[in-house]
Amino acid sequence: MTDPGVHGGQPAPDSTSAKPFSCVVCHKRKVKCDRKEPCANCEKAQIDCIYCPPPPPRRRKRERDEASASQEREKSLRRISDEPSSDHPVHHTIAAKTQRAELGREKSGTGRLIIKEGNSVYLDDTLWTSVSHELPNAADVLDNESDSGGDDNSHDEMDEASMLLSHTPGEKPTELHPNPLHIFKLWQTFLENVNPLTKIVHAPTVQQQILEAMGDLHQIGREFEALMFSIYCVALISLSADEVSKSFGESKKKLLSRCRRGAQLAFTNAHLLRTSNVVVLQAFLLFILSMRAFSDPHTTWSLSGVALRIAQRIGIHRDGSGYGLSIFDTEMRRRIWLQLTIIDYTSAQFAGVSPSPMPQTADTKPPMNANDSDLDPRMTEPACGKEGPTEMIFSLARSEFGRWLRRWSKDAGTSHSVWAFLSSSTITMEEKDVTVDELERCMEEKFLRYCDQSIPLHLATTMMVRSAVHFTRLMAHHPRQYRDSSARISQAEKDLIFENCLKMAEYANHTQNNSSIHKFSWHTMNHMPWDAMIHMLSEIPHRTDPVEKSRAWQIIGGIYSRHLGQMRKKVKMPLHTAIQNLMVKAWKAYVDGCHLHRQAPTACPPIVVSLLDDAKGIGASQIAGEGSKMSEHGEFSEQPGQHDVTAPFVTELDNFESLLNSSPMDWNEWDNLLNQFQASLVDDIALMPGS
Repeated sequence: MTDPGVHGGQPAPDSTSAKPFSCVVCHKRKVKCDRKEPCANCEKAQIDCIYCPPPPPRRRKRERDEASASQEREKSLRRISDEPSSDHPVHHTIAAKTQRAELGREKSGTGRLIIKEGNSVYLDDTLWTSVSHELPNAADVLDNESDSGGDDNSHDEMDEASMLLSHTPGEKPTELHPNPLHIFKLWQTFLENVNPLTKIVHAPTVQQQILEAMGDLHQIGREFEALMFSIYCVALISLSADEVSKSFGESKKKLLSRCRRGAQLAFTNAHLLRTSNVVVLQAFLLFILSMRAFSDPHTTWSLSGVALRIAQRIGIHRDGSGYGLSIFDTEMRRRIWLQLTIIDYTSAQFAGVSPSPMPQTADTKPPMNANDSDLDPRMTEPACGKEGPTEMIFSLARSEFGRWLRRWSKDAGTSHSVWAFLSSSTITMEEKDVTVDELERCMEEKFLRYCDQSIPLHLATTMMVRSAVHFTRLMAHHPRQYRDSSARISQAEKDLIFENCLKMAEYANHTQNNSSIHKFSWHTMNHMPWDAMIHMLSEIPHRTDPVEKSRAWQIIGGIYSRHLGQMRKKVKMPLHTAIQNLMVKAWKAYVDGCHLHRQAPTACPPIVVSLLDDAKGIGASQIAGEGSKMSEHGEFSEQPGQHDVTAPFVTELDNFESLLNSSPMDWNEWDNLLNQFQASLVDDIALMPGS
């Protein structure tokens, strides 16, 4: 007989009724639980489904009546509104010896950096920071703790990252990893080809983690798995198709496609758009660098904006020294912020838009001049910045150039473009030259005098710095600033502009030809000296020095031939059409000028031979043939028609007559063509080096 005092009138428990809270497994994995017993996720995984009631909310240490609490809140609000910002940093750390979160106060007195187990969130909104002290556990703000291992593909809700990244349903990232031997080869490729130019990971630490991961790919944390796939992608981008086939036994296209899918799935699992983990941000920056080879610049620029927002959420834009972070974490965050600002700037440049303004509160310092071996996660004393070259020489040289550019742009009040001060009419040409001379002197003293040209990284740094200085001087003297003026350019000014263009083209040619820095071509191929080439082609007919003209033709022919060779397909873009037309006209004018002054033309560059052979109404025998007769050794090693890639341009030869014959040159038209060209590189595997 049933005891009515115990079960009287009470129905038996229903195993299918919904629980008021999620099961332990779903709560830990942060997935939606149907709250049945067992739930669908546990039943599918064939594991025990356990329900434990959540702990009761913490009691306050002392009860306060409603009136006194209201008065205290009113006082707090009054303090926030009346308190002037302090010029001195105030640091606030809570529970440093436990796993609870740490809060650092922003230097202005309002911001907070909340840190827990490798994750961080920066809050600088007055409302958030004013109530952060009231949170029972400040780590509640960190809503994306990483699972220590395993993978989670049983999302019942759409992950926000699917708006940016797609993947094949049912695939798991574990299934997409290369085999352990290939993983280590890709890591070594990354160390050799990519890491010297980026420096956003600590190589000794990551190498140890990769070796451990290779032992059991099923136990990789989701954040580090995203980093591994991004390393695969950017390492593959740095290799040619032949190198990939020889080292990995399959095509570059196939292997890269699989690694891209793995990266996309890993980012989805790591909750990219709401992550607070630095490793995920490192992975995303490397993935963006790999994207430059097969995505249009506007996509890359948009993704760099996403990375910038993630960095702000994590607080990378605030220097870690002011928030109680370790020396190692502070230094790595400085490196990440530097590379992010570079990616955002160059992406904007390629997309034809102004760079994004940096957060006004950004105060992250430049990284130290130190090698990875000088840094250790356990270090308690700061590493001393070295005098002379380190592994950071390339990154620090770019950082120095960026700081110089921002400083002069700010001083000149040209906020809409960092380059605008160089073309501003409010600054005299003498003042511009002084600023560029200052830049050249600074780069020489800090970097170039230490460079050993036998070391590939030092040679790449030298080429980059000298090319940047010449480009800056070209911007200061660029002919486009005369387009709205009746003033004529003096011969001395013309000579200076042409010499700078020639130097820029020579550095680009040397960079592309030098075998010791070929491994950095994934980076250098993105920087074609278009302005220099266009100006030289328009000016060659007016130059008088035959040696100078011959040198210019050899450099132009080499650079442009390699550019079209890298495209590896028949292209018909307005920029190519216009440049090829300009090249034909410039060569014809050059040959006519040589005949007029009874001089022998230089050997016709093979790319020009091909263009002349295809040009409407201009036969190779008519122009290139005359040049070949004057060459004693018959330098035309490539026969007309061998460059089929250029053939389509001839049908529009007459469309640019007004553009090419205009005097002075219409740089507005050329700027438009350059922007169109950058925007046309859309999702084409053929654009990757060596594909």
